Amino acid sequence: MFAVCVVAACATRRQPTAKEPTYQDRCLSEWLRDFDAPQVPQKEALAADALRHIGDAAMPLLIDYLSADRNERYKQELEKWQRTRTGDFSSLRPSSPRHEALAALDALAPIAKDALPALQRILREDPPDPAVLYVVARMGLDGVPLLTSTLGSTNKFLRLEARVCLDLMNSHSEVLYPAIPVGPDVPSFVQRTCRLNLEIMKAASDIYRAEHPRPDFPDNGLEAPPPPVLPK
Repeated sequence: MFAVCVVAACATRRQPTAKEPTYQDRCLSEWLRDFDAPQVPQKEALAADALRHIGDAAMPLLIDYLSADRNERYKQELEKWQRTRTGDFSSLRPSSPRHEALAALDALAPIAKDALPALQRILREDPPDPAVLYVVARMGLDGVPLLTSTLGSTNKFLRLEARVCLDLMNSHSEVLYPAIPVGPDVPSFVQRTCRLNLEIMKAASDIYRAEHPRPDFPDNGLEAPPPPVLPK
């Protein structure tokens, strides 16, 4: 009876499209909200563990959270919050359902392949969310077809990101596969996607240097160039 009451309370607060599963007397949407607490890393680690216990039962709500309608409502709520807070930092910033869903899918990988069609739709947005292909890569072999097809995207950034993700998969990089995969010390979803962005920037730099060679500049781009030769 208590679990039913918890589900009802959650449904009223977050208005999910389907009855929510629970874990440790907390409904799914409550656990998802903890992915929006970067100042408390332990919350995210516990939420990821909860998602792994809930498993496939979480997928309907996560796919709903990825929808364009949900994202549009979030943008409207965020805009309203930005207009009305007037320096009052006590009001909570609206939570992003899309960010919560992506972080949850990251925790569920590689059993989250049912979300691939929804993730593919997000890639058609302008601009696309760079965290999407990271989540696709975390799905392992199930994500390879989408990554491979994205290599032919008309979006230059997506082509580069897909290539980087495939390289990280082939090298079994810690950016995708942390040395500590679970627990409070695992790098957070945000930390790992930031590391992905660094890898993309490095790849973009390599491409630029290849297309615009400078004999007087070092290959790694980090050391100072050699001093100019002064005329005699």
